[in-house]
Amino acid sequence: MTLRRQLFLGISVIFLGVFVGLAILGVSGTRTYLEEQLGSHAQDAASSLVHPLSQSLADGDMILAETQVATLFDRGYFQRIAILGLDGSVIVERELAAKVEGVPMWFTSLVTLQAPAGESFLTARWRQLGKVVVLSQPTHAYQYLWKSALEISGWMLLAYFLALALVRMVLRWILNPLSEIERSAVDIQQKHFGQIAVKPRALELARVVGAMNDMSRKISEFLDAESRKAEKFRREAYQDDVTGLDNRRSFDLRLAQALSGEIAFSDAALLGIEVNNLKDFNTEASYRKGDQFLASVAAAARETLGDKASILCRIGGSSFGFVLFDQNTVTLADIGRQLRDRLQQIFDALEGGNDFSFSIGMVHFRHGEERARVLSRLDLAIESARQSGRNGLQYVVDVGSSESSIGSLAWRELIRNALAENRWTLLGQPVVSLSSGEVMQQEIMTRLVGNDGNLVPASVFLPMAMRHKLMPDIDQALLSLVFRRLEERGGNECVNLAVNLSNQSLDNREFLTWIGGRLSRLNQRGVRLSFELTEYGCSLDMEAARQFADMLRTHQVRFGIDHFGLMPSSLQLLRDLPPDYVKLNAGLVAEAPENEAARALLRSIVSLASSLEVEVIAQGVENAEQVEMLLKDSVKAGQGYHFGAPSADRI
Repeated sequence: MTLRRQLFLGISVIFLGVFVGLAILGVSGTRTYLEEQLGSHAQDAASSLVHPLSQSLADGDMILAETQVATLFDRGYFQRIAILGLDGSVIVERELAAKVEGVPMWFTSLVTLQAPAGESFLTARWRQLGKVVVLSQPTHAYQYLWKSALEISGWMLLAYFLALALVRMVLRWILNPLSEIERSAVDIQQKHFGQIAVKPRALELARVVGAMNDMSRKISEFLDAESRKAEKFRREAYQDDVTGLDNRRSFDLRLAQALSGEIAFSDAALLGIEVNNLKDFNTEASYRKGDQFLASVAAAARETLGDKASILCRIGGSSFGFVLFDQNTVTLADIGRQLRDRLQQIFDALEGGNDFSFSIGMVHFRHGEERARVLSRLDLAIESARQSGRNGLQYVVDVGSSESSIGSLAWRELIRNALAENRWTLLGQPVVSLSSGEVMQQEIMTRLVGNDGNLVPASVFLPMAMRHKLMPDIDQALLSLVFRRLEERGGNECVNLAVNLSNQSLDNREFLTWIGGRLSRLNQRGVRLSFELTEYGCSLDMEAARQFADMLRTHQVRFGIDHFGLMPSSLQLLRDLPPDYVKLNAGLVAEAPENEAARALLRSIVSLASSLEVEVIAQGVENAEQVEMLLKDSVKAGQGYHFGAPSADRI
C-alpha cells in the first residue's frame, strides 16, 4: 500500500472517529434536553391537578377525582397518572404502555429516554391527603430525537466527505513529489537514469530528490563514458572512416548473420554500387577530393534508402553494399531508380568527371545460401549494369531466390498442416558457466516435422512462415509445447528455459493476450523462464519490444536480446532497452581472438553491460581457446557446439 493511501486511510479513520463522536454527543445532548422537557411537562401536569383533586378527595367524591384524572389523561400526552394514598396505595390510576411510532426499534433500544415523573402532594387545609404522580408519554420525544439524530448524522457525514476531499487535495499537493520519486526509482530499476524535475517544498523530500538526482546524474555520466568508449571501439573495428558507413569486416559478419538465419526475414535483397574510374579521378584531382566524393555518395545512399536498408557498408575502395529485408519487388525497383537519379545528380555536378561513372546492381538472396554465391551474383548484376551504359542500373528479379523448390504456396500449406496436426519438435542447447561448466540455461529451438517424418530446420521454413504471417501461430505452437513440458515436470525438478520469439508475434494482439494468460497461470516454483528477441527484431519496433519486456517482468519472466553486438545501434539499444541478459553474436566472438579492435569492442560491451547489471552470454563458442579468452574478458557464460549441439534429449 502506498504512503499516500496509508496517510489518507489513517486520517480518514481519525476524522471518522471525530465526526462519529460529535454525532453521539449531539444525540446525547438532545436526549438530555428531551428528558428534561418530559420531566418538566409531567411536573406541570401534576401541579395543575393538585387543586381540583384536593377538593374532590376532601369531599370524598372519587367519581369527580377519576373524571378529573381522565380528562387530562385522555389527551394522549401521558403514559401514567396516579393518585397515591399516604401509605402508597393506589387510589386512582390511568396508564398506557409507552408508544413509539415512526422510529426504528433498534434506535429506541439503543437510545432510551429516562424521563423523571412529576409529583405533587394533595392537601386539604393542613391535612395531607396523598400525592399525584404523572409520567409523560415519550412518543413525540422519540420522534423528535430520531429526526434530530438523522439531521446531525447527515451534516456530520457531509462534513466528513468534505474533509476527506480536502485531505486528499492537501496530500496530493504535499506528496506529489513522492510520485516523481517513485517513478524515478522504477526507472532506475529498469536502468533508465533521468532527473526528477519536481522541487518539493518539504525539506526532507527535497533532500531525497536532490540525492536521487545526483545519483542518477553520476550513474548516467558513467554509463555515457562507457558507451562512448564502446562506440569508439566499434568504429575502429567496424566503421569506415571516410564514409561513416560500416566497413567490409562488418559487412561480411552481418551478411553471414543473415545467411545463417540469425536474422529472420522472408525475402532479402543485396544492392551494390560500384564507382567506376575512381583511381583516375584520385590521380587527376586528389585523394582528398576522392574521399569527399565517396562520402557524398554514401550520404546520398543513406538519405535515399533511409530505414529500408538494415545494413549499409563500404565494402571496398569504390564499392558499396546495402542489404534490405522484406521489401516487395515494386518498392525495390523504385528504390533502385531513386538511388540512380540521386547519384546521377551528384556525378553531373562533378567538375572534370566526364569519365567518372557508377553502376548499380541488385539481387535477391535467401537463408542458407553461400556468401560467395550471393556476391558473385551481385558482381554479375553490377557488370551487366556497367555494360548497359554509363550510370546503369541492373535489377535481377530472381523469383527462386526467396523460395525453396516446392514453392511459396506449398510451403504455406505445409506449415498450416503442421500447425493443425501439431507436427513440431523441441530441441535444447545448453548455456554453460564458463568457469564451472555448470548448465545455466537451455535455449529451446523448434523443428518442423515434414510429411516424410524428417525434421525441417528453422532456417528453411521460417522465411516462408514470415512471408505468410504465420510466425505468431508457430510461436504459440512452440510455447504450448514448452508449457506442457513445464506442467509435466517432476515436483522437485528445476528448469531454466529460454525461448526465442519473432517480432511478428509482438504485433499480434491475440498472441500477446494468450501468452499473458498462460504466464499468469504458470506455476513459478522451480521455473526460470526467459524470452528472447533478436537485436534486429528489437530495432524494428522499440516501443513494442519495451512493452513486451515490461509485460514479461510483471510475470517474473526474464527478457534477453539475442545475436547482440553487430548493429551500429547495439550500444544505444542496450541503454534504451536494458535486458536481463544479452547473447553476443557468434561472428563477434569468432573474430575477437584475431582482431584486437573487435576484442576491445567485446570488452567494452561486457563493461557497459556489467554497469547496467546485464548478464553477457557468448554465442558460437567452438573451442577451449575461445573459452579462455572469454573468461579473461569477464564473460561468465557461453553457448555453442563446444558445449553441445541442439538435442531433443536435453528437453
